[in-house]
Amino acid sequence: MNNTEAQLATKVPTTIFSGFLGSGKTTIISSLVDQLQSAGEKSVYIKNEIGNEDVDARIMRGKHILTKKLLNGCICCTLVGPFLSAIDEVVETTRPDRILIEASGTSDPSAIALMVSSHPKLLRDGVVSIIDVVNFEGYKDLSVAARKQAEFTDLIVFNKVELTDLDRKRAVVGYVRELNEFAPIIEAPHGVVQKDLLFGTNTKELVTLLSQQSTEQEHHQHLEEDHLETFVLSYHGYADKEKILKFLESLPKEIIRVKGFCAMTPETILLVNKVGQKVSLQELPNEQNETSGKIVCIGFRINQLQNMLSTNMKTALV
Repeated sequence: MNNTEAQLATKVPTTIFSGFLGSGKTTIISSLVDQLQSAGEKSVYIKNEIGNEDVDARIMRGKHILTKKLLNGCICCTLVGPFLSAIDEVVETTRPDRILIEASGTSDPSAIALMVSSHPKLLRDGVVSIIDVVNFEGYKDLSVAARKQAEFTDLIVFNKVELTDLDRKRAVVGYVRELNEFAPIIEAPHGVVQKDLLFGTNTKELVTLLSQQSTEQEHHQHLEEDHLETFVLSYHGYADKEKILKFLESLPKEIIRVKGFCAMTPETILLVNKVGQKVSLQELPNEQNETSGKIVCIGFRINQLQNMLSTNMKTALV
């Protein structure tokens, strides 16, 4: 492992999945686990369930993934100690590439996200809220926790979309936008959503971005099969961190996912990660002596924006 990889490996990217009872969180995570394993990533799954029985355990049965179960309480209140102990144990003994946390249907995701963000061994890689579009009827009769699940999220996933029609989905969009005007909404037909939309740039992806630009074309073809579009914005020269931040914040809302790197100095590169409105910037050693930047943009029907954004990027950053 080179120094750049070692720097990233000190913190494990961790994604939090929230969603009201019965929204289908475990099914979606199961599909993501399959995708991660196919990509050669070692992941750990931490499940929080109210009560003493994990009725969804069968969904993960047979998968080669370390699972930690925290039952009969919420991570955000009564299970803080066991949660922190489980994190320390899996990071030290397993050294995973990624951790997936499935919060109970009654959990407050903001409290869990705060714990993850403040943990010295974890890198918060986003909060994802799952919604059952068939049965969801808005927030007026739901708990405070359910409302927070809609408010405190980087990405909203509509599940069970294959069981309903466009009018129904539009109605649920209206319910969601009452509490959250900004988080992107994507769909998970049959409980499947591509991992590229949910997870940030980890060590393996960074190495690919730094050294194998040709693989981006393969990535592009793969995403288009799922009705998504992706392109790479590149520039040459060193860029200022504040300029990079302003450029990322100015990207059109159609671009729901951004990841990549930007060279800032001969000593430093900036790892870039954006989900919806949330931008994460991480400074790393410039071990490859990079003098350029490369940012991958993902979204729906965004290819028409590539030329304009490429010009804007070169003007704004260099």
